[in-house]
Amino acid sequence: MNNLVLVYTTFSNAKEAKTVSEELLNEKLIVCVNIFPEVNSLYLWEGKINNSCEAIAIMKSRSNQIDKIVEKIEAMHSYDQPAIVIIPIEKTNKSFTNWVNNVIDVSSIGV
Repeated sequence: MNNLVLVYTTFSNAKEAKTVSEELLNEKLIVCVNIFPEVNSLYLWEGKINNSCEAIAIMKSRSNQIDKIVEKIEAMHSYDQPAIVIIPIEKTNKSFTNWVNNVIDVSSIGV
C-alpha cells in the first residue's frame, strides 16, 4: 500500500476553493487539486433541509501531510464546520506516485 490520499472538501464558492487550494499548493502540502465550481448540495443543518450551491475540491497529497492540510483548511474556511474527508488511495500508477513523492520532498518531511 502506498501513502497517497485524496482530500475531499466543499467550499462556499469556487473562489474560496481556489484561494485555499493555492495556499496548500504554495506550501507543498498538496500536489494537485480538481475544483468542481458548481454543485447543488442538499444537507441537514439545524434540523432543516438546506439547499445551496457549493464548490467541491478534490486534492491529492501524502498521508503524512493530513494534519497540516486539515489545520490549514479549517483556519481559512468560511464554514463553521467544514467537511474534510481523507480517502486513502489503495493503488496508483508508478509515474503518478513518483510525481507526488518528488513534489512533496520525502527527505524534508522525515518519511
